[in-house]
Amino acid sequence: MDIWKKRSLLLVGGFTLFRLFLIGRTGLGDSESYYWTWSRYLDFSYYDHPPVTAYLIRLFTAIGSDTSFWTRLPGAILFVGICWLIYRIAITLFGDEKVAFWALLIFNLCPIFSVAAMQMVPDVPAAFFWLLFTYLVIIIVREDKPLLWYPAGAVVGLGLLSKYMLLPLIPSTLLMLAWHGEYRKHLKQPHIYLGGVLGLVIFSPVLIWNYINNWPSFGFHLMSRHQEEHFQLKQMGEFLGGQALYQSPLIWIGILYVVYRMASDVLKERKKELDTLFWLSTPPLLFYYFIGLWSRESEPHWTAFGLITPIIAWAAYYVKGSRKLKKFTHYAVGLAAFMVLAFYIHLFYPILPIKPKYDIVNEVFGWDKVAEVVERKYGELPGEKGKFVMAHHWVMCSQMSFSTQNRLPVYCLNDKTDQFDFFPEKNPPLGADFVYLADLRFKNPPGDYYKFQKVEGPEELEIYRGGKVVRRFFFYKVYGFAGEL
Repeated sequence: MDIWKKRSLLLVGGFTLFRLFLIGRTGLGDSESYYWTWSRYLDFSYYDHPPVTAYLIRLFTAIGSDTSFWTRLPGAILFVGICWLIYRIAITLFGDEKVAFWALLIFNLCPIFSVAAMQMVPDVPAAFFWLLFTYLVIIIVREDKPLLWYPAGAVVGLGLLSKYMLLPLIPSTLLMLAWHGEYRKHLKQPHIYLGGVLGLVIFSPVLIWNYINNWPSFGFHLMSRHQEEHFQLKQMGEFLGGQALYQSPLIWIGILYVVYRMASDVLKERKKELDTLFWLSTPPLLFYYFIGLWSRESEPHWTAFGLITPIIAWAAYYVKGSRKLKKFTHYAVGLAAFMVLAFYIHLFYPILPIKPKYDIVNEVFGWDKVAEVVERKYGELPGEKGKFVMAHHWVMCSQMSFSTQNRLPVYCLNDKTDQFDFFPEKNPPLGADFVYLADLRFKNPPGDYYKFQKVEGPEELEIYRGGKVVRRFFFYKVYGFAGEL
C-alpha cells in the first residue's frame, strides 16, 4: 500500500476515534438540543431547517439512547463519509495519494470543520451531500455518464432536505455546463432536467409542510430575518473577523488565494482537473460572502460549504507548488492545529481568556444540574389543574427538554416564532402551575411576560468551570398560569 494512502487512513482513523471518544463527554450545544427536541416530533419539515437532522437524531437515539453520544453519532459517521469523498475526489482528479492526504489534513485541522465534527447540526449531512454531488458531477463530465444525473438530482434533493444553503449548487452547475463547450451537450439532453425533477420530488415534503403552515420557513429565511439596514460596517467587520477565526487566519488567506488561482487556471488556462472544484465552490462562496456582508443576521459558518473543494485544490497546488507555497501551507496547518488543540483543551480545562458570556463552550455544561433542580421544583408544585415547565427562549426550552429527557411538559411562549410554535401542544393549560427558568442571557423574570396568581423565587444555581462561575440560573415556582401579558 502506498505510504501516503496509509497516512490518509491513519489520519482519518485517528480523528474518528478521537471524536468518538469525546462526543459523549459533554452536554449538547444549544442548537443541538433544539434539533434533538425536533426529533421528538417528527414532521415533514421544521421552521428553521429541513428535517434530515431531526430524522437522523431520532434514528440513532432510538437505536441507542437519548444521550449526547447517540445524538452526535450520526455526525461523526457522516464525517467519515465526507473524508472518504474528499479522498475520492482528490484521487479521481489528480491521481495522487499525496494530494489526497494533504486535502484531508487541511480539512480536518481547519477549526470550523474540526469543531463541526463534534456536533450534530444540519451543516454536517448537508456537507456530505454537497461533496457527494460534486463527486458525481466529476464522474459525469469526465467519463461522459449522463445517466448519473438521476442520482445527482436525488443527492441535491437530499441535500436540500438537510439545509437550504445547498441551493446555489444548482445555478453553479448549470453555469459550469454552459461555460465549457464540451459540457454543453448535457444541457441538450433530458437527463439533467429529469434528475432535477427527481430532486424536487425528494424535496417536496418541505414544500408540503410550508404550504400547510403558510410558508413560514421561506418567509423567515428570505424576508423576516433581513429587515434591518444592510452592509453595515460593524457587521461586515464581524463577518470577516469570523471567517478568520473559524477557518484560522492563515487557512482563510490560503483559501482566498486558492480561489483566485483556480479562477485564473479555469477561466484563462482551461485546466479541466480544476473546473468542477472551481464552479461548485467559487460562485456559491461569492454568494455566501455577499449574504454575510449584507445581512446582520449572517453567521461565520455560512461560507463552510464553499470551502471544502478549494481545500482539495490547495492540496494539489501544494504538492506541485513552490517552496514558498509549501512553507505557507506548513505555517497555516501548524497555526490551525494549535488553535484546534487549544479549543479542545479549553473544552475541559479552561485556558483561554474569554469572558464567560462570550465563551460558547459554556453552553454544553451545567444542564445536568439544572435538570435536577427543575425536576425537584416540578415535584413540589401542587398542580391541581396541571403543571409544566417553561422558559422564554428556545435555547432554554430545548436544553430543558433534553436534560430532563422529555419527561416533563416544556412550553416556550414568547414573542418570536420558533419551532415550538409548530409542535402539537404549544399553549400551556390555563390555571396550571409551572417552573420557570431564566439565566444571565435570558434573565427576565416570569412577571415580565406572563399573568399568574403568585410566584416564588428565584432560587439560584451557579455553574463553575476552572474555579470560576461561568453560568448562573434562576428558578421560579409560578402558580395559576393565566396567559401572556
